[in-house]
Parts: sequence; structure tokens; C-alpha cells
Amino acid sequence: MLEISELQIFLTDQSNIIIDLNISMSNMNRLVIEKYEYENQIKRHGFFAHHIYQLKFIMIIQLSKIFSDKKGEKRSFHKLCNKLESSDYGSSLKKLFEDNKDKFTAEVKSREDLLTVITEVRSLLNTHNSLIKRVEALRDKVYAHIDKSAQVQNVTFDELKLLVELANRIHNLVRFRLFFWQTMFDHTRDWDIDYILWYMSEFRKKDLEELERKKKGTTETN
Repeated sequence: MLEISELQIFLTDQSNIIIDLNISMSNMNRLVIEKYEYENQIKRHGFFAHHIYQLKFIMIIQLSKIFSDKKGEKRSFHKLCNKLESSDYGSSLKKLFEDNKDKFTAEVKSREDLLTVITEVRSLLNTHNSLIKRVEALRDKVYAHIDKSAQVQNVTFDELKLLVELANRIHNLVRFRLFFWQTMFDHTRDWDIDYILWYMSEFRKKDLEELERKKKGTTETN
């Protein structure tokens, strides 16, 4: 029997994956622009090139987890759809439907309502299936398991961003219709790399000012 508690655990786990995706997307987007005075000098350090690679690695792996239709993926949208379509509903989920019938909001009020939501989710997944398969291929043959003979098509940052935004949309669609709850996935400020770049740029500025001050002091002494 499928109960509310199982759905809540599933959606919480999936939400954490999508938060990870949004943090990675935000920071990758930030790293390709120049905002502070000495930022370009700072980003020449090999750490930042490696970090961009790691961010893309995270996005490929995590996107595959939630978009793949493979049975082994425990928190994918396909897994969720299959669970909601094929499971017998337990007493807590049936009670949720009954309680929602007195509401004028968008929560599902029957199994039929919920299956309509799943139809919408599957339609969104099918629309982007080609791109999803390319990301999966990268995960399977390049990032998770290196296959030097593999011929796979790369994906752009804009394509990764499209799938992250799709993940946000689908997750919040299901969660909103079930529990009248959404996650603000774009609130990633606490994990932004922008502060690090600002701090390093300011430190570099002060370092150069101190160096210039010492040079002037040496010149005046001579």
C-alpha cells in the first residue's frame, strides 16, 4: 500500500537532488562571467577550471538520477510516476483525497486527479526525451564509467539549465498538487561562489595596494 509517508520521503530525497542541481547551475553560470576587479586573474588558477568540471559532473550525474527511466534509479520521475500509477493506495492517501474535496485549491481529490497529473509529467518528460538520453549517455560512458571508444554528443550549459528548470517544474507540480507545497529552488544564495570571488578579489586588491605602498617606502628611503 502506498502511504503519504512514503511519498513524502521520496519527494524530500528528490528535492535534495534538485537543490544540488540548482546550486551547481547557479555557480557554473556565475563562473563564466566577470564581476569584480581582479576576478579574471583569480580564475586563472587551476582550481576554478577544475571546479567548473566538477559542477558539470554533478549536474550530469544528478540529472541522470532523476530523469533516467532505468529501474535502478530510486528517485527518478519515472519511478514516481510508476509508483503512483500502479500502487494500491493506503488509508492515509485516501484520506488526503477526502480531505481535499472540501478545498477550493488545486490539490488532487481522487486517484483520477492524480493520474491526470502523471499524464502531464510524462508528457513533459517525453518532450525532452532526446536531450535526457544524451545526458544519460554522458553519465554512463564518460562521467561515471570512462569508455574511451564511446562516441557521445556533448551537452551545452543552456541544455543542462533547461533540464534543471524542467526538474524544478515537474517536482513542484507533483508536490503542489499533492500537498499544496512548493520548493523555491532558485534560492541558492547560501551556497553561492560569488562571495568567495568577491572576497578573493578584495584580498588581491589589498595585497597589491600593500605591495605598492612598500615600493613607495623603499623609493623614498633611497
